[in-house]
Amino acid sequence: MQLLTVDDEGCYFLIDGDEIKPEELSKDNLLKLFNKMYEEGISEVQIPEVEEINSIRNPVEKEIVKQIIEKVKEFVSNLEQMKKDIESSFPSLNPED
Repeated sequence: MQLLTVDDEGCYFLIDGDEIKPEELSKDNLLKLFNKMYEEGISEVQIPEVEEINSIRNPVEKEIVKQIIEKVKEFVSNLEQMKKDIESSFPSLNPED
């Protein structure tokens, strides 16, 4: 799952097939992004490289992207533990039963 695309025209987060400028992200967009990562798992997440983020020309966009990517990294690193906690707290929600 590719999170971000950067080209000469700017950068865009890729959410549900839409390209969304960082400054135009809504709470709903972020919820969809994190929900998709939760459902698909961490092996599918393509976190952008530092060089790619540094190539963003607009300083406002660059800062927004850095902040969101940091939260994505935290989410990804904690995802398995979060799933275990949720499954143990709410066993009736486990789809494998």
